[in-house]
Amino acid sequence: MELLQFYEKSIRKEITYKDAIELWDYDVYDLLYTAYSVKKYYNNKNNNSNNNANNNKIDLCSIINAKSGRCPENCAFCSQSIHNKVNINIYDLKPKEEILKYAKYIEKYSHRLSIVVSGKTVNNDEFEKIMDTIKEIKEKTNLKVCASLGILDKDRLKELKELNVRIHNNLETSRDYFDNICTTHKYDDKIKTIKTAKKLGLEVCSGGIFGLGETFEDRIKMFEELKNLNVDGIALNIIHPMEGTKIYNLIAENKIKRITPIEALKSIAIAKIYLPDREIRLCGGREYNLNDLQSLALLALDGLMVGNYLTTKGRNIDDDIKMIIDMGFKC
Repeated sequence: MELLQFYEKSIRKEITYKDAIELWDYDVYDLLYTAYSVKKYYNNKNNNSNNNANNNKIDLCSIINAKSGRCPENCAFCSQSIHNKVNINIYDLKPKEEILKYAKYIEKYSHRLSIVVSGKTVNNDEFEKIMDTIKEIKEKTNLKVCASLGILDKDRLKELKELNVRIHNNLETSRDYFDNICTTHKYDDKIKTIKTAKKLGLEVCSGGIFGLGETFEDRIKMFEELKNLNVDGIALNIIHPMEGTKIYNLIAENKIKRITPIEALKSIAIAKIYLPDREIRLCGGREYNLNDLQSLALLALDGLMVGNYLTTKGRNIDDDIKMIIDMGFKC
């Protein structure tokens, strides 16, 4: 099939799993151009305008690691898991004042802030404190607020809905590959949280990590799952292996092949073509993996995470903004 046909199927939201598999064989730059064309079509459609200057906006978000380390889950990639031995800062839930201070700082750059905590879920005391912090952020800043709090039940999701919070819960990879990276909780635990959140009317952001040893078919299966779940935003990460994690050792021993920049860019482009009406956002690992090619990813992106990540440092935010503007986009 010609790329023009893929483009036409994409804007009609008719791209299939089989189509996405076929796209993998195309040149990365052709894929990026097709993804950009799809993005431009939807931007113009959503804004009722053909003025690209008004529609080429990259939405910026950021996170704060509000509780770090001591996670009992055994995710192979995670520096915060007690099953991995990584030298990181470990602390309990940060006080409201500290989170609010960061929110006021990051508001100069970012449109939304996500409060992220380690662990499978949060206890009642932590949840109440987080809710109080969210209320304060919404009162004292113009930030949209997201929360990544692990597995949540219906009652907690209802409370978050009342504050108009976007939920974040990554699938990480495909259902078929998930047991290779985590066995202490189930894929369906995540699915249940996302389905309940969507049923209650919450916005949901979910995605995964490229470079865990999965195949490109696994990535597309994950995209298909996200499509079926009807999540609003797709968060894409590229593994930044931390010394002391299982993934780091597997890559060092050549048991897992390190992802290349071209492979990562192909995966990002296909995500946009396969999920044309969803917000595709690039998050952690871009600096480590893409290096000088980061700007090319913007062609397929609707959003970018800026600032520091959970346990790794991000790029200077002013440099990211300059990159966005130099590429002809706005933020």
